[in-house]
Amino acid sequence: MKTVGDLKAHADARLFADDFHAALHAYTALVRLQPVNLDARLRVADTLLALGEVQRSAVVYTALARHCSHAGYPGRALVALKILTALEPQLIALLADLAELYAVGSEKLGRSVRISPGDPAAELPEGLDMSAAPPIEQLIPVAEELAADVKAIAAYPENLPPIPLFSELPEDAFARVLEALKLVRTRPGDVLIKQGDVGQSFFVLARGTVLISRVDDDGKEHRLASLHDGSIFGEMALVSALPRSATVTSVTDCDLFEFDRAALAAAAEEVSTIASALDKFTRERLLNNLLATAALFRPLDRRQRFDLMRRFSAHDVAPGTLIIEEGEPGKGLYVVLSGEMDVSKVDGDEKVLLATLKPGDVFGEISLLNDSPTTASVTAATNATVMLLAREYFQRLIAAVEPIREYVENLGDERLMDTQIVMATDADGEIEELSEDDFILI
Repeated sequence: MKTVGDLKAHADARLFADDFHAALHAYTALVRLQPVNLDARLRVADTLLALGEVQRSAVVYTALARHCSHAGYPGRALVALKILTALEPQLIALLADLAELYAVGSEKLGRSVRISPGDPAAELPEGLDMSAAPPIEQLIPVAEELAADVKAIAAYPENLPPIPLFSELPEDAFARVLEALKLVRTRPGDVLIKQGDVGQSFFVLARGTVLISRVDDDGKEHRLASLHDGSIFGEMALVSALPRSATVTSVTDCDLFEFDRAALAAAAEEVSTIASALDKFTRERLLNNLLATAALFRPLDRRQRFDLMRRFSAHDVAPGTLIIEEGEPGKGLYVVLSGEMDVSKVDGDEKVLLATLKPGDVFGEISLLNDSPTTASVTAATNATVMLLAREYFQRLIAAVEPIREYVENLGDERLMDTQIVMATDADGEIEELSEDDFILI
């Protein structure tokens, strides 16, 4: 072993093999070497609990929960609190202290700089011998005292970072929702979400790393992203009936909080508040991801995308809702956030389906560019959410960012060609020339 990371890997391996004596020895050494290593302190408590030392583990969990709450690590604080309240239910009141610090309206919330929890690449001191642990009866009280003593690292930031989604909740709702959350503890390789399954919950990653991957239609797996402490994933399960679009697998051992429909029912008094916060969070995340990845918005930098995001308005629509009616003036630029939209055009007495738009697709841009009425209709094919950028903001956008104007114009040319092909195919499958009036201008 050469680094702190190596020592942690050794400690984890001993813990996962149920060699609690050796694991406690290694985690205690980690705390001694890196007092700021909060995960090592948490693992000391976990190992003490595994050894049956309930009271000693509770002492460490309590000290760690209080320290992490004030140090800007609410996820780790909540992990300790959830374990602690399972051991001693009367301590559930401690959740109120966390809520006071992190709920909406807290004066402590703001931009924060936290103390680093330790560098895993730091080299171990020469001569460190982990081969022989002291007798367990000697090690246990030393481990408890060392892990529970936070005086040397009790330097707390003036402000605390908000918790995504949950810091949108008022204090009472915040505490009750935290009480309803389920703590999930995983090991490397555990699958949390499987692509294609029906979703019933979302997760908050308190500590650890997970991998997001997706299998395409050809059976090839694509690694999409790695998520770390503080990330939220799977939230679309509570705002849509769509199957999981990707698989989530633990890369490291992880602590997560699962919020499922049972938790939502348990917090029945806060349903409307939670639903509102979840809806706001989900829309902002989807739109932010869309602005960051869609070709249309690629020329914008991060600040410009954030400013643009505030200009969009969200609209939930049911299947069959008419978004754009053929022949009407264009109202603005639309972006499909979730669900699907059908684009159709009247040809004599028939309505011809031209295309189906999916999340990330834009529409309504051509009539704005040409200052002409729309010559196609757009209807919601499923429950969907569309974002609207009003005409005046769109005009400012294309005037200020030339690459966006060029992209929209090229997109319009492609759609005109696609419309010609679709509308001109007769019963024999032949193509006929269309007049300018037959072009699709959405």
